[in-house]
Amino acid sequence: MDEDRKPLTAAAEEPAEDVLRSGPKLNPFIGVLWLVVAVLVVGGVAFLLNAPLSVSMTDRVSMAYVLFSFATPAVFLGILTFLGLMFWHAGQWQRRRG
Repeated sequence: MDEDRKPLTAAAEEPAEDVLRSGPKLNPFIGVLWLVVAVLVVGGVAFLLNAPLSVSMTDRVSMAYVLFSFATPAVFLGILTFLGLMFWHAGQWQRRRG
């Protein structure tokens, strides 16, 4: 019954049942961050392993030069984001445990 002493409808009771049945839900922003971490680390390492040994700047900037320049910072940023996500998940776990 609600505050006006009217009976609740079945539609009003459904969300409460869904909340009780559902487990922890994935935050979509955290999911996207995990994808970004994977792309940065795997993409950066893959390019560094397959890059030509001599990438140099010519009169025009080549795509190999740009990718080679950003590969190492991308891997570093991916690892930092991974560590940040691990600390975030640890904090969430600790908050749920009390």
